[in-house]
Amino acid sequence: MSQHLSTSSSANTLHNHSPHEEVSADVKRAYINEMFKNELDIATHYRETLVRIDTMNQAELLEEYRTLGQRYEHLLRQATKLTRIGDMAQRKLMNAQQELANQAKIIEQTNSELQHKNEQLKESIEEINQLNVVLEKEQVKADNLLLNILPAQIATRLKEGEETIADQYENVTVIFTDIVGFTNLASLVSATKIVQLLNLLFSKFDSLLDHYRVEKIKTIGDSYMVAAGIPNIDKDHALQAAAFTFAMQNELRQFVAATGYPISMRVGMHCGPVVAGVIGTKKFVYDLWGDTVNIASRMESHGEAGRIHCSESVYEELHHIYKFEERGTIDIKGKGKMRTFFLVDENSRE
Repeated sequence: MSQHLSTSSSANTLHNHSPHEEVSADVKRAYINEMFKNELDIATHYRETLVRIDTMNQAELLEEYRTLGQRYEHLLRQATKLTRIGDMAQRKLMNAQQELANQAKIIEQTNSELQHKNEQLKESIEEINQLNVVLEKEQVKADNLLLNILPAQIATRLKEGEETIADQYENVTVIFTDIVGFTNLASLVSATKIVQLLNLLFSKFDSLLDHYRVEKIKTIGDSYMVAAGIPNIDKDHALQAAAFTFAMQNELRQFVAATGYPISMRVGMHCGPVVAGVIGTKKFVYDLWGDTVNIASRMESHGEAGRIHCSESVYEELHHIYKFEERGTIDIKGKGKMRTFFLVDENSRE
């Protein structure tokens, strides 16, 4: 009967484990299988004992009772051990579930924080986009303002970091104009009115700039300065300048007809080399320097009202295209005797 008291190696392995020691699933399954096998063996042995109980003497019967008691005691220990293991597994399962619940709370809180940060990020991006739109509009305004002051390619060079801009041009045409009678008119009307009239007239001149390859340099009082052949070199600079002066005279005639104010315009033109560049750091200007500028100014100041007074260099550039009237040799301040001409505007009715 002693063989019925033995257990499997797996069961012994489990029996040797501490209640708090981790047991593998394979060992647990082996232990449970062995326990139920032992229980089946006890039941089989019990039935066999019942069959032959009538042939057993008292000593054999007592031995069978003792053996069965040992077997049941062994099963009870196995069941107790398995119960402890089950309790431990249950506690671990509960701990794992609690840990998962805690992790879920942490994940939920993290997700909530991330969602809040995402909302903040979206708001920040929207604010940045709105600021970018404002900055773009302001940049356009700044660029347009700069283009009102400087030629486009000069403005680009400044924005790209070029600090000193000074360019030499071999042959350009410079125009100076002066409004004759404007000083007397200023004494007859209010300051506000005189500024309005001058602004209206010069705005008409400005509107012509888009139609001719000329560059407005500056206005000084009632004087308007223009150049052709800068900043882009143009072999037809004199032709463009002449066409522009004719257009200016036409605008002036329409202005006089509309307002009734008896004013006219002197125009002086000269061709030659100049230096062009930007000066100043505040209220900077694009300006021209050189003898050509001075002579063009002298052509205007020595000219006649309603006429375009030109140097011989202008005549040489355009006499094959336009009609000229030779004025003769006159004494030009600072230059001495110079041969000059009047460029005839055949559309003029003066």
